[in-house]
Amino acid sequence: MGWLAAASLLALRVMIGVHFLGEGLTKLEERKPFSAAFFSNAKGPLAPFYQGLVWDADGEYRLDVEATLAAWNAYVDQIAIHYGFDEKQLKQADQAVKRYEGRLKQFVSTNAEAIDEYYRWLDRRAHNAQQPERQLASLQKHDARIAAETRKLYAQLVPPIDALWKDLENDLNAIATDEQWQRHGRLPIGKPGRQGLTLDTELLDAFMPWFNTVIGACLILGLFTRPAALLGAAFLASVCLSQWPTAPGAAPIYYQAVEMVALVVLAATGAGRILGMDFLFGGLKAMCCTPKRSGAI
Repeated sequence: MGWLAAASLLALRVMIGVHFLGEGLTKLEERKPFSAAFFSNAKGPLAPFYQGLVWDADGEYRLDVEATLAAWNAYVDQIAIHYGFDEKQLKQADQAVKRYEGRLKQFVSTNAEAIDEYYRWLDRRAHNAQQPERQLASLQKHDARIAAETRKLYAQLVPPIDALWKDLENDLNAIATDEQWQRHGRLPIGKPGRQGLTLDTELLDAFMPWFNTVIGACLILGLFTRPAALLGAAFLASVCLSQWPTAPGAAPIYYQAVEMVALVVLAATGAGRILGMDFLFGGLKAMCCTPKRSGAI
């Protein structure tokens, strides 16, 4: 391999590594949900699969007052056991839940008309999704309007309820004493309906920042370059498949596709051997593990 080709592969490996590392570190620092919005907008034949990964994608669970209150009361029982609340703390926890119950019911009552309208838009969207002719370009403008109205009402209704969940979690954990905090640690309120390591956007939000960080570091260092590059390419392939080419409304995936192919090239050429840890480990392996030839008799 000529020096120009080697330098080009080295630069490609490092730059893609910097991209992955930067994405991972940014997500680790900000700790904001990012997967749900992306998968909710999936297009093409695989869209139902991607959209199914979003927990409570339309917020229907959170808009259900009875289901929400049941989850909150269950959380009170869990946190009382977790910290070992005494009678005074149990009373404080019950009072906190009653306050939030009142706030939730007031919010739902105040926004009753908007909630009814939101459900009507959801019903129209679900009805249209069952009609194959809706894939025609002439009907996409109408469906885009339905999607826009749905997103607008979602933004009006669901985030305030999410804030109630988070505030309740903070208030109930704040009831614990410093000693209870140090001994047991914070108890998250969780997401109702999720069982263990459910493959959904909640798990992806926790896993992907570390995935990107590790892949980026491996590429920069030239360490385990082949598996790192192939895993990175597989991730980008999943991104491309969520925005199926030629599907109506699909977002452009040129950048992701180009980077995916570049990662395959890095894996195929073993680019980690160019000023990378793979070269060092390969040399050590050759020195230590090469079988010795027996002398002639």
